[in-house]
Amino acid sequence: MDQALLDEAVGELRSIVALDGGDVELVSAGAGTVSLRLILEGAECRECVMPREFLEQIALDMVSTRLADVSAVTIDDPRDG
Repeated sequence: MDQALLDEAVGELRSIVALDGGDVELVSAGAGTVSLRLILEGAECRECVMPREFLEQIALDMVSTRLADVSAVTIDDPRDG
């Protein structure tokens, strides 16, 4: 997996999430799956950040256009539990 292309896609997602005061970090990548963690410590309104399902689809679109072998993106969202 091309780390530079993956970093580019994650950076693009980070800029979207940052608009609501959140952030994302790469947890792992391999076997066609990218795992991310949503960070909400800096968000004034945790619920203002897009729901996990939307973020996962947006992230998948950003990653898969750069890395065709990626078929899934999962995001660990602290609001889920």
